[in-house]
Amino acid sequence: MRTSYEITKIIDSSINRAKEQGALDNFKCPDILVQKPKSDLHGTWSTNIALVISKIVKKNPMEIAEIIKSNIQTNKIISQINIMKPGFINIEVSDIYRAEIINKVIKADDKFGSNNFGNKEKVQIEFVSVNPTGPVHVGHARGAVVGSCLANILTFSDYDVTREYYVNDAGTQIDLYVKSILYHIYSKFNLKFDNPKDGYKGEFIENIADEIINEFNIIKDPDILSDRKKFYQKVKKTSLKNTISRIENDLRDLGVEYDKWFYESSLFNDVTNKVLSILESKKLLYQKEGAKWFKASNFFTDQDVVIERSDDSGHTYFFTDMSYHYDKFQKRRFEKVINIFGADHHSHVNRLKSAVSAMDIEVEKLNILLTQIVHFKNQEKIEKFSKRSGNIYSIRDLIDIVGSDSIRFNFLNRTLDSQQEFDLDLAVKQSNENPVYYVQYAHARLCSIINSADMNIQDANLSLLSTKYEKKLIDNIDFFEDIIVHSVENLETHNITQFSIDLAKDLQIFYENCRVLSEDKELTNSRLSLVLSCKIVLCNLLNILGVNAPERM
Repeated sequence: MRTSYEITKIIDSSINRAKEQGALDNFKCPDILVQKPKSDLHGTWSTNIALVISKIVKKNPMEIAEIIKSNIQTNKIISQINIMKPGFINIEVSDIYRAEIINKVIKADDKFGSNNFGNKEKVQIEFVSVNPTGPVHVGHARGAVVGSCLANILTFSDYDVTREYYVNDAGTQIDLYVKSILYHIYSKFNLKFDNPKDGYKGEFIENIADEIINEFNIIKDPDILSDRKKFYQKVKKTSLKNTISRIENDLRDLGVEYDKWFYESSLFNDVTNKVLSILESKKLLYQKEGAKWFKASNFFTDQDVVIERSDDSGHTYFFTDMSYHYDKFQKRRFEKVINIFGADHHSHVNRLKSAVSAMDIEVEKLNILLTQIVHFKNQEKIEKFSKRSGNIYSIRDLIDIVGSDSIRFNFLNRTLDSQQEFDLDLAVKQSNENPVYYVQYAHARLCSIINSADMNIQDANLSLLSTKYEKKLIDNIDFFEDIIVHSVENLETHNITQFSIDLAKDLQIFYENCRVLSEDKELTNSRLSLVLSCKIVLCNLLNILGVNAPERM
């Protein structure tokens, strides 16, 4: 059980005791928030509950804080309670309890920090989902990394998570893509084929064309080109397969993998017809200027949305996305859906909320996260690589320059709603200036100490861990459980990266002030137990982030 939760129960019992004694009026106690204070001078944990209660019972918060303090019964967790103006209750954890924390970490090992918060709830998280018409752009790397990390956090918290990529394998962009490839194929055989306006260009398209020429052995069998309709379908199938395979490989090298690749084409005609039927029965459709419109303005947006075009080109992207979400919620019965989109999808958020509401799906079950723009410092480095992708700055380019660990850590280290500058030079530095190197080095150093020591943690006298540096490390690793819960509740990742950096800093201070391996065998074993618990936490942190936890560097 998390320490913050245990302290919350202790304070709640104290408040109830005070009410029974008449020291406090009878009232419904609000949620008690127990947090890590910003300064070590304010204890291990702190709560503002006295300030909150003062507004209800109209009493001085300092007086309320003293009443709560006086009604806290003796327990193994708390060693000291201090009241600070204007009414904060600051709590110091006992050394006996700190020893229990170390033992708990070591016993739980790679499960430490996990929880049953999710209770096996079915969650689908969809991210990246770019059109399969070329390599994945670096602009999508942030969403890819955040999506995979959030999936790790949710899995660590006992959610039943499905990582999903939505493949847009239908529509005009696919037709344009196939015709761009066909143009290159027919041109190589000196056959006329119209170069599509705004078609796809670059070395990537040429490579796909060459692969198809080889795969179908067209040089030996050029007659395959004569039936253009039939050949179009062959090229469409093969090019999509090859492109998706490239996307999958690039993302895998970034540490991003999926449980399911869901194809847009699978929605036709079963799901799409069902959605149309629902909307028609609710009178949420109308014709205007030859197009079919959805009354989105009845829900979360001011503007209605076209679902079928007037030029007979079929359903719009929005309608297939609407059908896709019907499939998520009503067919596959996901209890929570998380979509990660780029900042350019801002207008799509309320339209999609309108769509799920129209289909009698609780809108609270849909979570949409938007990733803001990334600016690359020293972008010319990417530009050198981009020619092979048709002047696209691809994820593969970025991986080749800085590596997947640096990419992941950097993208996870900022809130999604903030724009980000990615320093390519800093990302490859092997120094403490580079945060991912700093954290990985901290883990490797812990491993080195453990591997070089003759440990006997069973006999460790943990009461010897009495310095402020040792106590701070213990308090920090204890806080890891709260970091995970906070990340789940808020669907955030930056708290985890920041926590790992802070832990690495505290480890450095600990090394400077506390010699781990010494002639004092008893103290050595105690400090080795602390080192081992820190190593476990740091390894768990890096695993959740999807970053390697090296044993040597």
